[in-house]
Order: sequence, then structure tokens, then C-alpha cells
Amino acid sequence: MRVYTVVEGDELRLIADRFGTTTRDLVRWNELPGEEVLVPGLHLLVPGPATLAQTYRVRRGEDLPQAARRLGVTLEELESYSQFRQTAGPEWQAGQTVLVPRRVDQKRTIEVNGYLLPQGTATDARILQDVGQQLTYLSIFSYQARADGSLVEPRDDMALEAAGRYGIAPLMTVTNFDGDTFNTELAHTILANGSIRRRLYDHIMRLARAHGFRGINVDFEHMRPTDRPLYNQFIRELGRIVRQAGMSLSIALGPKTRDEPMAQWMGAFDYRTLGAEVDFLMLMTYEWGWVGGPPMAVAPLNQVRAVLDYATSVIPPQKILMGMSLYGYDWPLPYPAGGRASGIANNTAQNLAIREQVPIRWDHPSASPFFHYRTRNLEERVVWFDDALSASAKLNLVYEYNLRGVSYWVLGNSFPQNWFLLDDSFEVRKV
Repeated sequence: MRVYTVVEGDELRLIADRFGTTTRDLVRWNELPGEEVLVPGLHLLVPGPATLAQTYRVRRGEDLPQAARRLGVTLEELESYSQFRQTAGPEWQAGQTVLVPRRVDQKRTIEVNGYLLPQGTATDARILQDVGQQLTYLSIFSYQARADGSLVEPRDDMALEAAGRYGIAPLMTVTNFDGDTFNTELAHTILANGSIRRRLYDHIMRLARAHGFRGINVDFEHMRPTDRPLYNQFIRELGRIVRQAGMSLSIALGPKTRDEPMAQWMGAFDYRTLGAEVDFLMLMTYEWGWVGGPPMAVAPLNQVRAVLDYATSVIPPQKILMGMSLYGYDWPLPYPAGGRASGIANNTAQNLAIREQVPIRWDHPSASPFFHYRTRNLEERVVWFDDALSASAKLNLVYEYNLRGVSYWVLGNSFPQNWFLLDDSFEVRKV
């Protein structure tokens, strides 16, 4: 499959005829609200060779037709991926970094993780029914560590049963989450006390065996920078115990582009040491745009690439699952100090733009879509999200950096184009 960018005057029926498919299939692949209306800037999956999006620097004296010939693609394909047009819009200039199509001639086999916040209802099974064939691991979020070394369990029975049905290896995610935030002092209390750590290890292993987990995934966040050596020790000790039981150990790592041991929140993550201690890790390459603002892309391609440049310099790429977001944010404008955004599934965001009949715009540095709209009471808002083209660009980084795979936060947010692209471009390993 490949991406097509909708332009002014496009109709779904005409697009279907052009690509030899049906409007019903276009609606299904892109989970559109109907066949009647589109908006400029909408990125649709359409039939074609398996294609991802790679970055390309425009050469001096090169126009769009020349670039298309050099890349071996059609002019329409280049216009759809680059977001530049030969006849209208911003000027194509030498030195610009743009997206261009890249054929997937041979699929790589990768591992795919998805985090799930289980509800303990049939909804958990329905979520896995939709995406289960494309998951290697299911990380249950979360088993919350307590200051006495005990764990608070989520309601995950139905999720674990469904994981077994679809051949997904469940991972037990252990956190310092206390119900509404990652607790800095809770993490310190656990890490600094040997007897508490040992009680926590015992609780982890007892519950892991009882529930049939295949591995332990640690997601401690907002730790003191000075707890860095203690966290290294914690992961080293837990790794020995976990592997003796025949399970894997993985961790979630906050994103950074260089090692600053005393940096707030991220200083505690010693990439080199932790990368050596774990079997694999989930790199949280998202949340630049976050609920507290200011409005911006959730997972900007330029920022994700900068994190991967550093991470792969100190951690074997074959251990890294790159984080991908299944959600965006909807912010009020002008953005108020202390304002809060509303989370929104990527597909819901796309269909909101269609419902409001507003064009979807494109930010080149972040390779991300966004749009503005007004509510019924005339409040202006802006939505940043991921779509077929931005996801295609990030999935290509798995090839570019030779990564182990990808990790999604968070399952339950609809984003059908992502899963079609994943299936089209990779083989997913089952363990």
C-alpha cells in the first residue's frame, strides 16, 4: 500500500477509480466516517507496492520531475509524499529535507510491543482481536510498586486470556506509578533500600509465575538524577532473578539526545549501562507535545531521529523498540498558561477534520499533520496527531537504524492505517 494526498476537488469515487479499488475499501483501510466528503491534506492509504517514507535532501537545480525520475517514482507519488506540488503551494528549494517514497522490496522481521491499560472487561479482548496478529508482546500497564515492596495488580485476566489466544507474549509492566503520576519519592524509597527491593523482587516473580507472564517490563519514571546508580543496580539485580526463571527483562526509557547525569527526570537513565543489562527496551519517543502543552507534534520525526542517533551510539540497535504514539492532542487557542489538552485517537482526529471540513496542514520539520477548527461556541482549537504519512516516515526508521522493532502507546486508540502499513512492510515475530 502507499499514501495518496487529497487535494481540493478530490472525490472518493474518483480516487477509487484511479487506483483500481472501491470506495468501500478506501473507507475500510482509512476508517473514514463515510464516502461523501474529504478535506485537502488528508492522507489516504491506497493500493500500490509496499511503500514507506524516507527523508531526502533536495539537490541544487533539481525540480520535482527531475527528483521523481532520479528516485524512480511518479510525479504524483513524489507530490503526495513530499507535500510539495509542481503547480501550487510552497516552493521546492535546494537544501530542504522532504519525505519521498521508498519501496519495501524485502520485508524485515521485527518485534512489536503494545502497552494496554486493561479494563478487566470484554473490551480488552476486542482490542487484541483487532491487532493481536501484529503483536509480539503485550505490556500490561501496570503493576504498581509500593513502598513496602508489594504490588497493586490491575484487572488483567481477560487481557491475558486474549493474549494467549493470539500468540502474544505478555509482559508484566512494573511501575512507580501511584494512581495519577510517577512518584519520585516512591522510586527512591524502593531503590535505596535493599530489603524493600528484595521483597519487591519476590512479589514480582510470584505474580509473574501465577499469571503466566513471559517477561518483566520495568517503567520507572521521574526518578531523582542522583538515583541513577541505584536504578542501574535495581535492573541488574532483577535481571539475574528474571533470567533464572526463563523470562525476559525489558525497560521503558525516556528520550534524550545526550547523557546529562544530573538532568531532571532523564538523568537517571544511564543508556549505556541499562542497554547492556536488559534483553531489550522500549524507547519512549513520544510526548514532546503533551497534555500540558504547548501545542506541537507528539512524536516529531526530527526529534525521534535525534534520540535514535544518540541511543544507537551506546545501545545495540537490535535491542531497541522505537516508541510510536497511537494518539494526538486537541489544544485550546490561544494556548493558556496552565492549560490542558484533550487526548484524541489518531483516527478520531482525522475524522474530526473531515467532520469540521477544515484542511489538514503539514509541518515539514516534524513530519506531522495538524489542523485548526472552531467549536460551536467559536473557541479556536488546534489538533496535532499522526496519520498514514507520518507513521510511514517513522516506520521507515526501523529499516534505517536496523532496530529490533516498535512499541505502541497505547492500545485502544484507533489508527487503522498504522496496522495496515505495519503488515505491508514487516513480518512480525511471535515468541
